[in-house]
Amino acid sequence: MTKENIRLAAGIVSFDDEKGLRRCLKSIHDHVDLMIVIDGKFRYFEDDHDLSIDNSREVVESFSNSVYCCWPNLTEIEKRNKYLEFAGEKNVEFLLVIDSDEFAVIDGVEFLHNLEKLRNLKMTNGCHDGGGNTDVYGIKIFEKHIEKPNYIRERYIERLFYKPGKLRYQSIHCNLVDVDSPSRNFTTGKYSSEIHGITLYNDDDLRTSNYLERSIQYQSRLLEGELAARKKIFN
Repeated sequence: MTKENIRLAAGIVSFDDEKGLRRCLKSIHDHVDLMIVIDGKFRYFEDDHDLSIDNSREVVESFSNSVYCCWPNLTEIEKRNKYLEFAGEKNVEFLLVIDSDEFAVIDGVEFLHNLEKLRNLKMTNGCHDGGGNTDVYGIKIFEKHIEKPNYIRERYIERLFYKPGKLRYQSIHCNLVDVDSPSRNFTTGKYSSEIHGITLYNDDDLRTSNYLERSIQYQSRLLEGELAARKKIFN
């Protein structure tokens, strides 16, 4: 890996989530070239500090292939866009999107083999324009929800990006668009294909009750603020 050629990076947003962040980074650090962590209070979080006051920064800096970035008072999509911008600056080829309340189980051989197949396909089809257009791929995720503790949701979710520097979240936190062609929308168009060899797991098991209470309040305010944009996108 060189500064000019980062094959696979991961983007993570976090705030005061030391335990979850450690679990997340430990699960992926052997399989990615770079981990980009965006720390900072989420806008609408009612906290008196802008950056994590637990050991989040120390956790990030304990991994040699990580970078710690401070961007407080941003919404979730604004923070995600920060690591997409960073990925563009570093010429990252593939980006894994994973949150601090998630961890990955990775079969390194299978995952990298499938990643290489995707890359070869893009390079073959886009040989005249540097590897073709940006793209989005689905990864299987199992999700536990605090509201339904006995229910686990299984689905594929848009979490692997090809040429991530060409993507941005827009209007709502799940609306992903191609900056070179804004009408190309991966929220309604979904991912191009699924990639195997990696599975994500989401839960709140390592978060305190106080954090969960604040998080639920934040999500409620976020969804209220996105109602008009959601109607426009999905109707």
